[in-house]
Formats: sequence, C-alpha cells, structure tokens
Amino acid sequence: MNIRDYLFIKKAKSSNKIKILDVLGFETDTTIIQTPDIIKEMDNIRMTSELEMVDVEVESTQIGQELVITNEDLFNTQDQENSNPNTETFVPLNITSQIKKIWTDLEIRRKWITPALFTIATISIISFASIFIINIRNTDIENETIAISISKETNDKINQLSELLNVATNPFYSRYDVSNASANLQVIEASLLQYQENIENRDIENKENVLSSLNLLFDVVKTLDQLITYRIMHSEILIYEETLDINEDTDIDTLAAQLSLIGAKSNLNAETLPELNELKNHKELVSSALITAQDLHGRLVASLRNNENEVATTLISAIKFNKESEIAFFNNSLEIFKQNYENILENIEDLP
Repeated sequence: MNIRDYLFIKKAKSSNKIKILDVLGFETDTTIIQTPDIIKEMDNIRMTSELEMVDVEVESTQIGQELVITNEDLFNTQDQENSNPNTETFVPLNITSQIKKIWTDLEIRRKWITPALFTIATISIISFASIFIINIRNTDIENETIAISISKETNDKINQLSELLNVATNPFYSRYDVSNASANLQVIEASLLQYQENIENRDIENKENVLSSLNLLFDVVKTLDQLITYRIMHSEILIYEETLDINEDTDIDTLAAQLSLIGAKSNLNAETLPELNELKNHKELVSSALITAQDLHGRLVASLRNNENEVATTLISAIKFNKESEIAFFNNSLEIFKQNYENILENIEDLP
C-alpha cells in the first residue's frame, strides 16, 4: 500500500475503513492501532510525500520552461539560417528545384509548352515553305532572264546571216572577208545550239514551228559554210596570174612546169569542192574546164617549141576564155544561190 492509499484510508470514516481495506486486499479483521508515535510518523510521511510532490511539480515546470526556451532558440536559429542561406550550396538547389517543378508540373507544361511547340512548328513550316517558294521563283526568274538573253543574242546573230550571205556570194573574192565570214558562222552555229538546248526546258507556244525554224537556220548556216569552203577551193583552180604573159625571154621548160603545176593543183582542189545543189552544174563545168585547160596547156607548150607564135597567141586566148567562161557561170550560180537564201531568211521569224 502506497502513501496515497494510506492517506485516503486515514481521512475515511471508521465505518468505511474496513470496506476500503477489503477492496485493497487486506483482511477485514485487521485492527488499526493509532498510537501517538504512529500518528506522528504518518504525519511526517504525509508531509514528506507532499513536499516531494511539490518538488516534482516544480521540477516539471522548470523542465517545461527549459524545453520551451530550447524550442524557441531552435526556431530562432532556424529562422536565422533561413534568413541567411549559404549561397554556395542553396542557390543551385533552388534553381534546380524550380526547373524540376516546371518540368514536372503537367498543368504548367500543358499551358505553355504545347502552344510553344505548336508555334515553333508553324513558324518552321511557314519559313520552309516561304524559302522553297522564293527559291523556285528566283530560279524561274533566273531561267527566264537567261532565256531572254540567249534569245536576244541568237536573234542578233541570225540577223548577221544576210550580211554573211552577201560576202559568200560576192563575185569579188576577198580571202580576208571570206575567212571572217567563216568564223562568224561558227559563232552563229554555237549560239543556235545553245538556244536549242535552252528551248527544250521552256514552255512556249508553237514550239514545233520554232523547232522547224531552228532546223532551217541550221541548214542555212551549214550551206553558207559549205559555200565559203567552195569559194576557198575554187579560188585555187586555174589561177594563171602572170604565167600567160609570154615574150621572147620566156623559158619554155619553166612555162611547161608552171602550167603542169597549175593543172595538178586545180584538179586536186576540184576534187575537194563541197556538194551543193545550187552549184552542182558549176562543179561539172569545172571538171570540163580542167580537161580543156589540160589540153590547151600541152598545145601551147608545143606551139612555143615550134616557134608558132600566132598559134601560141590563139591558144593563150583560148585558155583565158576557158577560165572566164567558168567564172561567169560561177557568178551566175552565186547570184541564184543568193536569191534563194534571201527568200529563206526573209521567211524566218525571230526566235521567241
């Protein structure tokens, strides 16, 4: 039985003490003896117990106050640490946490990431389409500019054909003019080839007619080039110069060698004459004139050896007449050629 039970029993009435003892497990027949010493000792025990209880309460109060002070100090310390963070370690963690929060917050991501991605994709598509269209347009403009430049240059070259035709059919033969005309024809042909290559990738009206005109121009250039070649070869056929100027000092053997060389050279050049429809008859006449000239050359040398001066003079006149007849026929053929190709050039329109 502890002190509290004892004090409770002491304060209780005598009639209730037995019942209390019975509840506490003591025998009911127990007799409580209350002598002065016992009562004094019990009072001392009671006072000691009350003092101990007071001390316990005071100690509990002090401990509670210390705990409150300790908690307040702890909270103040934490507040001071929060107000003065360590920037070396805390700031990066704060930034990282903010980035993590943004990327993990689905609602925020839905609000600005999706529209941003949609905007970027839209701008990219529009930019790509714009650049593609601009490049196509620039390419078309560049191709159109090139086509216009080629067409203009080609038409300018074509307009020179009339002048070149005059040079090629001029009865007066100029080696310089003919050589320049041949070089210009090569330039015109190159320009026509460039135009032909360019027109394949162009969409123009009446393209078949343009191609037909282009083919006709190629034929004209080719024929003029053959005519110039014909003129060059023909200029070396039966060219006597001063060979037929015979007098008393003329060496007959030297004259015979010169005439033989002229005949051989003329035959060689006659074989290389180009085939032209307009000059077909003239080419046959050249072959006949060469045979006649070869015969006249031999008879002239023989007459000179025999001192038949009158016969030699007649033969010289015949040789010259043979050449003049061939030249006259050639000039007539050139005139016909010129008329035909002037009509062809007049009917050719400018290339688009």
